[in-house]
Amino acid sequence: MNRFVPEFFENNRKKLSKELPNSLILISANSILQKSADTPFPFRQDSNFWYLTGISEPDLILVIDTSLNRTIILMPTLNDYQKEWDGDFDIENLSKLSGIKDFESQASLTSLLKKTVVNKQNIAYLKPLDEYVQPYGFYSNPARRKLSEKILRVTKQPIDIRLEIARLRQIKQPVELEAIRQAIDVTGKSMEEVKLKLSSFHNESDINNQLTAGFYSRGAEGHGYEPIIASGANAAIIHYKKNNNIIVKNSFLLLDVGAQVDGYSADISRTWAVGKVSVREKQVHDAVMALQNDAFVMLKPGVMLRDFQEQMEKKAKQELKKLMSKYSNEKYPHGFSHFLGLD
Repeated sequence: MNRFVPEFFENNRKKLSKELPNSLILISANSILQKSADTPFPFRQDSNFWYLTGISEPDLILVIDTSLNRTIILMPTLNDYQKEWDGDFDIENLSKLSGIKDFESQASLTSLLKKTVVNKQNIAYLKPLDEYVQPYGFYSNPARRKLSEKILRVTKQPIDIRLEIARLRQIKQPVELEAIRQAIDVTGKSMEEVKLKLSSFHNESDINNQLTAGFYSRGAEGHGYEPIIASGANAAIIHYKKNNNIIVKNSFLLLDVGAQVDGYSADISRTWAVGKVSVREKQVHDAVMALQNDAFVMLKPGVMLRDFQEQMEKKAKQELKKLMSKYSNEKYPHGFSHFLGLD
């Protein structure tokens, strides 16, 4: 049984609409991206679109008219090849998932936008990322940018509502917390399974495969993000993703992994010794444990994430000075905490 019923998405749309009276809100679904020849990468829906609809189909556009209290999904026109090889949209099922009754062709988008301008309604959208996103070094999904180009043809001043949606998503509802807790439970049990037979693994990829199997066998949808299985010096690469090196004996192994359940991800990091580590490595490990314990004491309702980060950076520099590390006076390169959810 799907824990996310249509009422969840309907309520999210109502909350957003309340923040934006006299507006036409437009949110794009993600597009499919090519992997090789005629093969795409596995599709992942835009988190904001899913949060408002529950639909995991590409190239749709959600339209919410807050003046008329009307919600529409605009559908792309599929060619014969797409219908024959990939199947057509099941509108009845999409309506059941989302609670949305009106589905129309995207051919009506331009006239809809022009009518909105004539009626002096606001046009609200998610401002697209740059095509090439610094500093991550990847290209953004083109769907939001394509919709933005159509909007900017009729108005030069659309309202960017990224902050409004972020604030809604930031506060988790009980059903979301349930999914996150299950994702954490699956992740923890799968990691414990790995730890019990740590000495039997030869390659980082062996652990990756074991975790993937553990996630799926416990009802998750695989990994919520690319896992990090980093042995030895690889652990110094913050977002190490190769996961294919021989495991270094008598050294540390870093795991940064999270299972995904109903779209919501866990995120757990653990560092384990493989064999006997050096005195220096043990000192660094103990310093990190001291920082973690301080973090657990500080994290509670009412604490601002910015203040938490500042305090933890100070404590980290104190620990680095005790270790006589050359990094004690350098800018700290990493956050100590972040939100959990669809992203």
